Amino acid sequence: MKRPTRHFSFYSSVPVSLLMVGLCSMSVCNASLPKIESDLNSLDSTSSHISTNPVCQAEVTRLCGRKPENLDDLDVLECVLNQKRNVVEEISDQCNDILWHYRKSITEESGFLALAKRECGEELDKVPGCTRSDALKLGMTMVTCIIDKKDKISNLRCQSLITRLEGVVFSDYELIERFADKCQTDIERLQCGRNDVSLHLERLPHTQGKTIECLSNKIKELSGACAVEILRIAELQVDDFHLDRALFFACRDDREKFCSRVQAGNGRVYKCLIKHKLAEEMSGDCREQLYRRQRLGWQDYRASGIVSTCKNEIKKFKCRRDASSSDRNIRLSQILLCLENEAHKGHELNGDCVEEIKEHRRALMEDFRVTPELLSACKEDKDKYCSTEGLSGRTIHCLMAHAQSRHLDERISDQCVAQLERLVKLSDVSGDWRVDPVLHQNCQPVVEKSNCDRVPTNRVLDCLMNLLSSDASIGTENSVMTEQCEMTLLQIQYFLARDFPMDSMLYEACHKDATNICGAKEDWADDPRNMDPSRGPMVLSCLFRNIDSEHGSKISATCADRVRQTMRQRALSVRLIPEIEQSCMNDLSDICSDKTKPGEELECLQDHLEELEKDCKMAVGNYTAAEMKNPTVDPFIWRHCRDIIESKCADEKSDDTDMLECLIDYKSEMKSKKCRASVDHLQLLRLKDINFSPKFKTQCHESVVRFCNDMRPITAGKLVSCLSQIIRDDTVNDNTQRINKGCRKQVRYLILSKIQLEDDKADPNSIYALCRTQIRDLCPDVTPGGGRILECLRTNEAKIKPDSACHNRLFHVQQEVNSDSKVDVTLASECEDEIRYFCSGPRVENLVFCLRMSMSKEGFNMARCGKVVRERLMEQNSDSRLSPRLNKACKMDIKKFCGGVHPGEGRIIGCLKDVFVNPKSKLSTSCKEHIEGIIESAAQVDIRMDGILYAACRSEIQNSCKDSGIDIEEGDKGKTEECLKQLFRQNKIPSTKCMTEVAQLIKSTMVDIHVDPLLNQACAMDLLRYCDNIPPGEGRLVACLFDKLDEEKTSLKGHLLYPKCRELLSQRSELFRLAGASPARLESIQDIVISVKESPSRNYFLIVAMSVVGCIFIFGLVCGRATKRRAMSKNK
Repeated sequence: MKRPTRHFSFYSSVPVSLLMVGLCSMSVCNASLPKIESDLNSLDSTSSHISTNPVCQAEVTRLCGRKPENLDDLDVLECVLNQKRNVVEEISDQCNDILWHYRKSITEESGFLALAKRECGEELDKVPGCTRSDALKLGMTMVTCIIDKKDKISNLRCQSLITRLEGVVFSDYELIERFADKCQTDIERLQCGRNDVSLHLERLPHTQGKTIECLSNKIKELSGACAVEILRIAELQVDDFHLDRALFFACRDDREKFCSRVQAGNGRVYKCLIKHKLAEEMSGDCREQLYRRQRLGWQDYRASGIVSTCKNEIKKFKCRRDASSSDRNIRLSQILLCLENEAHKGHELNGDCVEEIKEHRRALMEDFRVTPELLSACKEDKDKYCSTEGLSGRTIHCLMAHAQSRHLDERISDQCVAQLERLVKLSDVSGDWRVDPVLHQNCQPVVEKSNCDRVPTNRVLDCLMNLLSSDASIGTENSVMTEQCEMTLLQIQYFLARDFPMDSMLYEACHKDATNICGAKEDWADDPRNMDPSRGPMVLSCLFRNIDSEHGSKISATCADRVRQTMRQRALSVRLIPEIEQSCMNDLSDICSDKTKPGEELECLQDHLEELEKDCKMAVGNYTAAEMKNPTVDPFIWRHCRDIIESKCADEKSDDTDMLECLIDYKSEMKSKKCRASVDHLQLLRLKDINFSPKFKTQCHESVVRFCNDMRPITAGKLVSCLSQIIRDDTVNDNTQRINKGCRKQVRYLILSKIQLEDDKADPNSIYALCRTQIRDLCPDVTPGGGRILECLRTNEAKIKPDSACHNRLFHVQQEVNSDSKVDVTLASECEDEIRYFCSGPRVENLVFCLRMSMSKEGFNMARCGKVVRERLMEQNSDSRLSPRLNKACKMDIKKFCGGVHPGEGRIIGCLKDVFVNPKSKLSTSCKEHIEGIIESAAQVDIRMDGILYAACRSEIQNSCKDSGIDIEEGDKGKTEECLKQLFRQNKIPSTKCMTEVAQLIKSTMVDIHVDPLLNQACAMDLLRYCDNIPPGEGRLVACLFDKLDEEKTSLKGHLLYPKCRELLSQRSELFRLAGASPARLESIQDIVISVKESPSRNYFLIVAMSVVGCIFIFGLVCGRATKRRAMSKNK
């Protein structure tokens, strides 16, 4: 459109308050307002009626489709201004001149008022502070003041007319008062004048708005005064799509395509277009204009549209309080953070304001160009790594991915990372995951397939993280979690983990605790110019440290649960643990580069702890020490062991440090291999470093200082060996335990951990590492787990070379297991029910002995549990050092009778048995009872419990007794010994050693009938009838039965004993003779004294003896005098 050479500048810049005004669109106003007859008398003399001017009549009819007489001049002007360029170019120069002068005239005060008063009447006089004198005081015209305060006008028709006149103003920058003056230098410098932007005329019909558009695109390069003018114009334009001429013409077709049903006004058309900004059908010109508008809105919140919906909230919460009175250009970021901060405090925002905030947050995540700081800080990184990603949030997520790269040369700059953190903070993705288009696109299918669509929007991220850590999401065909969703989710979580308030769930549960205990800031959002995301990890670590159930948690239960959940989620990736990620970059690349599944990186670092660099080792060590106090934060423990935690360890939930001990106790019941492997991992960590055993460190500190302080270097394994030796010595020697009960319990769990970890790579000093060759040769078909490898080694001990490293370590393990049966994995597994039913009392100190004494009880499974118990008794009887009960019962006897006997191969027990059957020697009562128990067990349960007898007679048992229907593996109940006795009686035992052992066995029967189960059972009734008052032991019961057998031979009453008893006694009599034994005979004064002393009738014998002595004494007194008198009489 050609202009006259004369130009005028009448219209001033407009204050910010116009952003809050709801404007009526021109199309609506045109339909609602009556025809306005222009008052030509009030216009410039150069102007005339457009509609009746012959020069323009034909043009108006052609362009507007209506006869000029049916249109007023303002209608005609709007019609022409809104036409496309190729149509407008056909207007004649004469008509253009008329249009120009009319536009100029109605923006002057006289023309403006004359036109407005027809519709506004006295309404304009009521606008406060807009008289001519008031306006001049404020440095503006009356027209400027009225437009600035049009929201004070109650007449909607009047408001609509003023809005239409604004459209005329913004059609040419030269009509805006003072704008040309303040921006003339910038216009010329940046080449934004008419002639300089002629190339853009294709999208700016007859130069409308092109200068303003050019300057707004280069706002960073403008002078301060011009920048203020541009932002003020943007404030005016924000509420009506038509006022931004560049935007209007670029988006006319797109408006019809996407927003045809949206009523103009209040920025609704603009907001609709923003929602479709990244649609494929959106034209490039419109998208660029929308981007320009968004950048202006970022520079000044009044130009963003947020004022119209959040005006009351901005005022109520004083979101402009940090701005000076002269600083009118408050950034949108400050307003967003302020409003979001109040929302997080629980203050309610109106629904429209919430939606407006959400739209701005979504816009930030969609287009990286909207945030100038991000665009500037990340320009080089974006060009280098993400130049082909485009919009829709893809470039932002590309930069996020490079912020987390394991390769330092592929990481983005620190400035870019800082701006990404700020962007995530502003967008508050945790509060509503949908504001991130990439996250929404990649995870929407997952949300729909899972239950995550049923939770509030601020909990969806938490739900997805829980889904990521669930068993179903890892490596299964029916996985709900997808690779794309997982990757995007972790990219977002990377930044959430670095700022405590950004995790909405954690902030909601722990804000008060974090503020009171950990020094967290009061507000959700800090000053946007002074954001401190580095405090996020410190706050979480502080909260985590203060979950201390043993000394009373300092934080609330709700917060503690949330912290555990958060730690569990973040353990899925080292990237979510900043303190480890920052220190372990090199180790992650060198050692754990192939660990890509959730949780594997952290496990890898923990497994290779000794190989890590110093800083990384310290960071992983500190994290692991805290984790061991709260085992459920381990995602694998929670994922694979949750059932057993909730069913078996519910009581330990209140004390996190007991949780792992509970899992160890029930490890034999774990059906899930993954659960056992997860517990194994934690057990191994406890053995690596004393700091990973918090209860051991606490309970055993005093004992370690006192007894093991000289050990260097200090390792958990060495300390356990030191303390366990002291515990074993005190137990064997029956001394008061020097190690406190709590420490003994912790030592037990660590020993159990050493035994349960059947991995030769876990610990180079473990039995599984030292016996690697023997395991391969002797246990090739044994499946690791449940103590099976150790059980195989124990069974094949005889095949392992003595004094080898494997044999020594096996013996050490056997000592530990036999000293404390509660660390016997196989016993706990195979005898679980029997232990619970028969040996679960607090006074049970030795499980093996308790189970042995319970074998005859109903419900005892001899095939399963009985087999293990027999094997343990056989092992203990094979070496006195493996039998704490033997050492305790016979400590003095071993020193007295067997001091020169070397332990091993049953030699100590053999020595004590010799003493036991020797009537000239006497064992202590406790030792005698113990040896009787061994002999009785071998006779009644399994002959192999008498190791020396079984070793001496193995050939005879296998060759001569195998046809007797005896199954040693199932327990022979004395049948094997009876077979050997019969072979002895028949002189069919070729081995002298076996003959000697069987003879000793026969002699032992003379000491106590209970060691001969067949004789004891056959004569049970006779013992009850005839020997009930005779105490057992010392052969008294056997002598009683033989007395009755002798009495039968001389008695006239006939048979006194039952036939079976009589028959067995006759056979035993022959065996005793052949073995050189006989029923107990009194062969010396000492035997008589001992017999009387141990007799229950010893008082009777004592009285009789004293009576005899007294009689003799009296007789001597009396008779002695008589003999003396006779002698005296003879002398006389």
